[in-house]
Amino acid sequence: MNPTNKPKWILLSLILLFLQPVMAAESGITPKSDQAEMKNLVSVNAWLEGADKNAKATQSTKHSNTASDGETSDQKAALDQKEAVYAVSEQIIMVVEVSTPRWLTGGTRIGNIEIPNVIVKQRNPLATNYTQRRDGQTWSIQRWEITLYPQVSGQFHIPPTSVTAQVSAPNGQNVQANLTTPPLAFKASLPSGLLSGGQGWVAASALTATEQWQVSREQGELKVGDSITRSVTLTGTDTLSVLLPPLLAATENHEPSDSYHRYPQPNALADSQSRGNYQSSRTEEVVYVLQKGGDLYFPNLKLQWWNTKTQQLETLTLEGRHFTVKHTVGSWLSLYGPVLFTVLALLVTSYILMRMLVRYYRTRPTPQWLVFSRALKTKSWATARVLVYRKLRGQTQQLELHQYQASSSWQSLSQRLQQAKLSRAGFIRVWLKIKKVTIKGCSLPKALPALETINTKNEL
Repeated sequence: MNPTNKPKWILLSLILLFLQPVMAAESGITPKSDQAEMKNLVSVNAWLEGADKNAKATQSTKHSNTASDGETSDQKAALDQKEAVYAVSEQIIMVVEVSTPRWLTGGTRIGNIEIPNVIVKQRNPLATNYTQRRDGQTWSIQRWEITLYPQVSGQFHIPPTSVTAQVSAPNGQNVQANLTTPPLAFKASLPSGLLSGGQGWVAASALTATEQWQVSREQGELKVGDSITRSVTLTGTDTLSVLLPPLLAATENHEPSDSYHRYPQPNALADSQSRGNYQSSRTEEVVYVLQKGGDLYFPNLKLQWWNTKTQQLETLTLEGRHFTVKHTVGSWLSLYGPVLFTVLALLVTSYILMRMLVRYYRTRPTPQWLVFSRALKTKSWATARVLVYRKLRGQTQQLELHQYQASSSWQSLSQRLQQAKLSRAGFIRVWLKIKKVTIKGCSLPKALPALETINTKNEL
């Protein structure tokens, strides 16, 4: 080293030695000698809040500055405590309390907390500041709240969380303390056997539901093409908006309906807090455009929820509503058009067939069944009797009715017909019973020759 530069190095060393305490105070780094004096200057507490479910643990700067001591004493003490049991999706408040006998001179920072299957939210960004007398000394205290929402049943562990605070030391310097909260644990389970994982429900200390109906036509009956808007709002205390289950989407049938077209609107979610009161809401809205006339019914909406205040399962119900929709000309034709077309086609086909039958029988003999029905209609019993005998001869080649069948019922009918004591129904029964006798699809040979042939042979 150049001897001429030696005084400069001595001067620079003196300046750095003088500025070291100032730089340490401004950067929040406390000298080792001061750290030994500030062991009990600031402390951090953490616990889970709930009715008869508090699990509290404490850690001071002495433990936070020696990690091995904290793991062997405080963590074991925290794990040995009785674990609190909560309902799935119930709001759990993790309270982090930073206290000092001096005063806090800077912002307190809490590290991120990550727990599998647990939603962690710091919904209140501000701390609650207050003072407390301890052993005749006034302590400044900051209370921070972090909300936890377990999503499944099981046992959960909250790992140690870093907390950074800055306090004023007795010597006037600002001291930055790097602390960690003790580990905590809790359990979560389904609060009732009537609830299942696939069923929409929520846990809250209070829950209300409201709905509103709006129609596009304020006066008169609704018509096809008009719209109905149904809005449902769920408002809960001590829960999250994302945990509030959908009502309209879960209850209504999503299959296409011929009565209306369904147009769901984006859901409106809101979370707020005021002085430790946590409120959440979920608003659903669906627009129904009517497509068919008639009676339309929207079903009731029901939601089961677990009341964390009363520890009971409750049910919310929103009443459905009936509407009467009037047809327009287009909707009426669209609904009944196929039926009208079918009926009209049948009428036209029947008319054409009747015209064809009339034209056919103008040049041909009238069928015997038609002549027989006309005779019965005009009560021409003699004509009807002749037609019966003509059918008997044509079908069986027999001339006497009593020879057609030997049954007692047939003998009675034939005798009454010969005595002119047979009613219209009796004539019809006789007519229907006379059938052509066949064996294996072949007609029997004629029992008697035709009368015309006999007369011809006699003349020869």
